Amino acid sequence: MESENKELVSMHERKKIAKGKMIAFCLFLIIFAVLADQYSKYLAVSHLKDNSGIVLIDKVLELYYIVNTGSSWGMLAGQKALILFISVVIITLCIFMIIKSPEDVKFIPFNVALSMIIAGGIGNGIDRIRFSYVIDFIYFKAINFPVFNVADIFVTCGAILFILLILFKYKEKDLYFMKFNQKKFREMN
Repeated sequence: MESENKELVSMHERKKIAKGKMIAFCLFLIIFAVLADQYSKYLAVSHLKDNSGIVLIDKVLELYYIVNTGSSWGMLAGQKALILFISVVIITLCIFMIIKSPEDVKFIPFNVALSMIIAGGIGNGIDRIRFSYVIDFIYFKAINFPVFNVADIFVTCGAILFILLILFKYKEKDLYFMKFNQKKFREMN
């Protein structure tokens, strides 16, 4: 009996350590991505703000400084408080999912996707709080795509990876931790 208890404690401790390592890894990714985003925006302001732009690939890719008071494609322009509120809700949900996700190695891509979304949200949130706008500077001229930034790349790639994982990698039973337990909620009230 005592050895079973020690094994359970040992297994519980290993899970705690694994979860701590995963959270530390996610935190490292988030910090690295936010710093990369902010540094790229610093470079954009330093080299592009008073410049007509830099052509990287003729008629395809340019670096071009603009400010965006909205969200994606300029939607919700001037709605700083609403955009920040939505961002905080999404970031909070992503953090919750990282914390609740199992320690299993197969959830590393899941947590990476969520970390990318968090980092992009924080990167653009910093701009919104500091300047009341977001600095955008990457322009795909070939398809006339709206000008975007590194944080947008993190959010987009993270969201695409998250959707692909949910649709093709994980089974419903793998995602049990994301379900809202109505019975538990009713018991609390």
